[in-house]
This record gives sequence, structure tokens and C-alpha cells, in this order.
Amino acid sequence: MQNTPTKSKKNGKKTEQAETGPQHVPSAVRAQLAMLHFTDSALPTGGFSHSYGMETYLQRDDVHDPDTFATWLRAYLRQAAYNDGLICRFAAEVGAQVKSKEIDEDAAYARLAELDQLAHVSLVPRQVRDANSSMGTRMAKIGPVAVPESPILQRYCKDVREGELHGSPAIVHGLALGVLGLDIVEAVRSYLMQLTVSLTQNGIRGIPIGQDAGQRVLSAMYPVINRTAEKIQTLGMIDLGMSSPGLEIAQIQHETHRSRMFMS
Repeated sequence: MQNTPTKSKKNGKKTEQAETGPQHVPSAVRAQLAMLHFTDSALPTGGFSHSYGMETYLQRDDVHDPDTFATWLRAYLRQAAYNDGLICRFAAEVGAQVKSKEIDEDAAYARLAELDQLAHVSLVPRQVRDANSSMGTRMAKIGPVAVPESPILQRYCKDVREGELHGSPAIVHGLALGVLGLDIVEAVRSYLMQLTVSLTQNGIRGIPIGQDAGQRVLSAMYPVINRTAEKIQTLGMIDLGMSSPGLEIAQIQHETHRSRMFMS
């Protein structure tokens, strides 16, 4: 005779279904899982389309092997401290203040809108500015999926998707992890790691270098990521927007290349 499902089994299945979703994970674990989610190399942000000026160095033959790529990447990460790395920290701080109820949602939103504007206007090269907005819009779709219970994250991301704000991947990353209670330095460090992974993948296929060489470059960046994350904690609003002239010029020159593998 075929056994029929018992009531307890049915209830167990319903309970399992009811607990599906990120908000049903303990908060400490949740923050760590979200951080890993946002640093996944397969995250569909469109980062694979952007070299952030590296392609100009490729065409000059200044970057042509693992060592020269590592030199470029190290310099890029250091200047990121004054741009999207710092934006990520500010957004994470807003998220932490919302979580601790130090500020209300309207005050938090006003701060995020200001950061969004600053993140946009501080990028002089048009391609990089467009890339930041494009990737920010993509992150505005991913963030609410990973952290669906945060009203302030939902509000910011909704306005980005609807074109009311420019969008910044650093803001979504920092804000989402901040409202989950992740340590600010760790949130910034994870953003820099995500950026490093994305650029390394682009270096692997753009130069090209082998996958193994790419992994060696990536691991060599660990100290740079850590030092940059710590440096960011010492900076203020007055430091936002500082950049490397050579990198910025290369990013502007990329717009006039006759042939391009990357969009920036």
C-alpha cells in the first residue's frame, strides 16, 4: 500500500517554503553571505565591458604581461581610495546609521542623493561616468533582491532604476552591507576585492594573460586592498574626487580609439 504524506511532513514542507529568502538567515551570517554575493565574479553588473582606461595602456604596450598589469592594477586601486572606495564607505556609514536608528529614512535618503550626485560629477571622463551609472543601475536591481527588507535600499534603488538618480555600484554595495550591520572596513574591503576581481578578469582576456597568472596577480593585490581599505577610513569629504592624472587622461583618450575591446 502506498504511504500517504503525513500532516507533519506537509507542515514541514510549508515551513521550509515559508523560510525561503535571505531575511530568514541569522543576521551575522546574513551580512557575510551578502558580502560574498556582492563579490561574486559572476555578478551581472556589466563590469566585464569596462577596463577603466586599462585598454589605453594596452594599446601603448605599457601593460603587456602579468607584471605590468599588476603595476597598473596597484595604481588603480590606490586612486580608488579617493573615489568609489570612499563613496562605498560613506554609503555603508549611512546604512549603519539607519540600522542603529541614528537617522531616519528621509535624512538617510537626502545623504544618499548627495553621494549619488558627487559620485557622478567627480568622474571627469565621460565613458567612466557612463560606466558608473550603467553598473549602478544594474546593482540597483541586484541590491533589493539580496536585501529585500531594507526600505532605504529599496527607495534608493527604485529611484536609480527610474532615472531619478544617476546610480553608483559603490553606493548600493556599501548601503546594503551597512544596513545588514557588516563592519564598515570589511564592507569597503569587499568592494575593493570585487573591483579587483572584475579588473583582473578583464586583464586576463584583454592582454591576454593566463588564468593562473591572473590568480597570482589577484592574490598579490591582497595587501594593496587591505591598505587601501584602511586608508579610506582616514579620509573625509574634502578628499573625494582626487585622481591620478595619468589614469584620467588614459580614460579620456580611450574615447577616441579607432578600435576598442572595452566600453571604457
